[in-house]
Amino acid sequence: MNLRCFIALAFLPAVISAFAQENADSWSYKPVFNGEVLAYYRYSAATGDSRFQVPNARLSAGGYVFPFLDYFVQVDFCENGKIKLLDTYARVRPLKNLYIYAGQMRVPFSVESSRQPYMYHFADVGLTAQFGNLRSVGVKVGYTIPGTALYAEGGLFNATDKSDHTQWNTCLTYGIKANYTLKFGLKPEIAFMSSVPDLSYFGVRVNQYNASLSWKYKGLFVEGEYVYRTYAHEYHKASHAYSVFADYAFVVRSRMIDAFSIQARYDGITDASDGSVYMGGNSLLITNMPARQRITVGVKFLRTLGPLNASFKINYERYTYSDAMRETEPDDNQLIAGIALHF
Repeated sequence: MNLRCFIALAFLPAVISAFAQENADSWSYKPVFNGEVLAYYRYSAATGDSRFQVPNARLSAGGYVFPFLDYFVQVDFCENGKIKLLDTYARVRPLKNLYIYAGQMRVPFSVESSRQPYMYHFADVGLTAQFGNLRSVGVKVGYTIPGTALYAEGGLFNATDKSDHTQWNTCLTYGIKANYTLKFGLKPEIAFMSSVPDLSYFGVRVNQYNASLSWKYKGLFVEGEYVYRTYAHEYHKASHAYSVFADYAFVVRSRMIDAFSIQARYDGITDASDGSVYMGGNSLLITNMPARQRITVGVKFLRTLGPLNASFKINYERYTYSDAMRETEPDDNQLIAGIALHF
């Protein structure tokens, strides 16, 4: 019996039990709609150029078909001018704390990559997401151990690009992560992901290891994350991504805002490859993700009302990178101002 048949049979009893189980939780078949809109202005202090952009304009819909079965669909109608289908999956709950997902979704990995854009603490996502932000089609299981705050999820996914669901796969993408919410606001998380870029026959399997720790105390939120990236057959030297930031919020009594926060972040990546492009006869991978470091400082104004959320951000980013990258990425410092809405 091959691996794929074994996986299908392993999940079959859980799915059958889901249909047989009575669930007393309250539920409704009516779909729930959500959305988020981000609009930014950027000014390059290096070149004097500027631009307006809509990084994201997402709409999502989800709801229950039965008490144990629900669905979720999310589309980004403007990801910097492009339309993308992000998520579309069905979810079965055979047990109270067990969820089985099937469809297109994010591969479990990295705390920064898992955030929705409106939840970014800064205008731009952390550079650790350069290694971890991956969606694909597959199956995923999530489980919370009863009586604890320990949550784990893992899954198997196509190695082909999410825009092509018809190509046969000769290998798979794997992802797993686990986190635990401790007392005093501490939350550690570890993760692992293994993938081959777009199932390229010339691609190299990339393995990534991730660890993060966040701490929330009153108005202070601190988080650090690290990703270690290796390449099969050592076709590229190992790569690293890291991020450390702090956000301190002050409560404000105002009709316009609830909180005002000051922020600082240091993040970066070392020379890396996406695993798909070779240098030539020596069978080594091209460094198509050059090293860079970034310092970000900013302020954020926040207004919340139940699930509604609005934030206005002003950030200054200062990059440092190699001279080779400077020729193609001259924006070594820029000012960003914009608004993020969630409804």
